[in-house]
Amino acid sequence: MSPIVDLLVPQMATGDATSNHTRLIQQLLEEKGFETRVVVERKSRSDGSDLSVEKWKGDARVSILQHSIGSEVAQFVIRKKTPIVLNYHNITPASYFQSWQPELAKSAQRGRQQLGQLARLTRRGIADSEFNAQELRDLGIDDVVVAPVLWQLGSGMPQAGLGDSTDIDGAGTVLNTTDIDGAGTVLFVGRLAPNKCQHDLIAAFAVLSRFRPQSRLVLVGDASPPQYLHSLKSLARRLDVHSRVVFAGKVSDKNLLQWYQLSDVLACTSEHEGFGVPLVEAMANGLPVVAYDAAAVAETVQDAGIVLSDKRPLTMALALDRVLGDEQLRKSLRECGIKSAQRFDISVTRQQMWIALKDLVEVGD
Repeated sequence: MSPIVDLLVPQMATGDATSNHTRLIQQLLEEKGFETRVVVERKSRSDGSDLSVEKWKGDARVSILQHSIGSEVAQFVIRKKTPIVLNYHNITPASYFQSWQPELAKSAQRGRQQLGQLARLTRRGIADSEFNAQELRDLGIDDVVVAPVLWQLGSGMPQAGLGDSTDIDGAGTVLNTTDIDGAGTVLFVGRLAPNKCQHDLIAAFAVLSRFRPQSRLVLVGDASPPQYLHSLKSLARRLDVHSRVVFAGKVSDKNLLQWYQLSDVLACTSEHEGFGVPLVEAMANGLPVVAYDAAAVAETVQDAGIVLSDKRPLTMALALDRVLGDEQLRKSLRECGIKSAQRFDISVTRQQMWIALKDLVEVGD
């Protein structure tokens, strides 16, 4: 009988980075001959293949917990005092959500409290980035390995020509991509959330639009919380740029690739990124990056983009204008980005993850 490895995660959702990461670890382990069980807070798969945490016995050879928010899954681990491999994706500080969504703030606070308790049960910490790894070491976890998020860049996406000159954004609006292409398109990809600070990006775009009136800002991603989306739309109206800001919402993989290809620069004003998958996706697709230096951003981008220590609207706008107006700079950043993104190719990150797990899962074989 094959040894069992349990993969514990609060939920499995389509398009979610942690869920995709979990499934890719599952594939890796099963290819190596191990039996796996995905343990979730609430079962959502219609085929019933995921195991509800209430039925979890904690009897696997290794239990790997994905942790980035407070959860009942983590609480079960703590209650059972089960030794784990802690795969840490960082926890957004609760202060970002306190005035927007108090329940989410409580969940973040709970996740932080649970992290301290989980540290005492951790056999090995696996962190997406050195930034996250240091946080685990500060909690007293001595055995910490850095292994980036497993993510198949461009999974299911066409890699050549855009085809038709029209497309549909996440809100169901038909967009004329001919008008967008070449007009100076600034792209953001990720949740619309207070810690991502899209309000700062809209303010910077308002400055940019004074000397690039045909430019456009595209925000791709779900709103969390919804109130924050309303405030962003209100801000765009107050700054008189609402007609040039596209709230695309959640989009398909195919449409996401098209936004990467149609845009001229990816901008990120986030104040908390434990890793930053969209940064890597942009680089892999040859899209220059301008980002604020917060948390793991500089570590992820390295020299493949412009990383700013100051994100005041004028500073960000000038950096964006520089990229938009300098073809040679865009070419250089494009080449550096494609090369840098190879660090996170699935063939590389799978090997890093296997090295991080191998001695634990193979014990006794």
